[in-house]
Amino acid sequence: MAAGRRRTVEEEFRGRLRFERRTFLLAPRDGQRPAYDEYVVSHRVRAAQLAPELGFAIPRVGMPYPRSSWPAQLLAMRVNDLRHPRLAALEDQLFGAMFRELADISDPAVLRRCAVAAGVPPEDVDLAQDDAGLKERARREHAEAQEEGIDGIPGLLVPGLPPISGAVPVDLYRRALQHALSREGEDAPPEP
Repeated sequence: MAAGRRRTVEEEFRGRLRFERRTFLLAPRDGQRPAYDEYVVSHRVRAAQLAPELGFAIPRVGMPYPRSSWPAQLLAMRVNDLRHPRLAALEDQLFGAMFRELADISDPAVLRRCAVAAGVPPEDVDLAQDDAGLKERARREHAEAQEEGIDGIPGLLVPGLPPISGAVPVDLYRRALQHALSREGEDAPPEP
């Protein structure tokens, strides 16, 4: 799920749930979407309507689309694996670059700018791109997400419910998580 929304519900459900960050590649093949098309623009418009506070920029049909989401995901995975305290800031920078600035988040210069602005060492950009283990894990996590029915970002899997994908109100996440907690209570053995 989008970083800000994830952090909101993580805080609200702190100690009651465990969130696991997994990779989903919005553009897994280099250049698979050369330009913004009507489909993507319509989803961006919808996201902007649902969450105007996020400041989504609306691209024009035909504008260049980021070549791939691999570079940004690999950087975020590396920072997450290092348990770097600036992961949230990096996620915010990457979100801003992609969705407010319409920047190509596969461009190493854009990633370095995001890293520096977030307080992450810029050399982590190249280290992430060169890490074969990260690439393999990203492939595996992406395939697993597709098998679970995730088809977009943000995505949330809650046991016992269908996947939640796309820009949805944070209250939908809350209700899904409350449902999961209530089911967990039903499955728990009675206390003596």
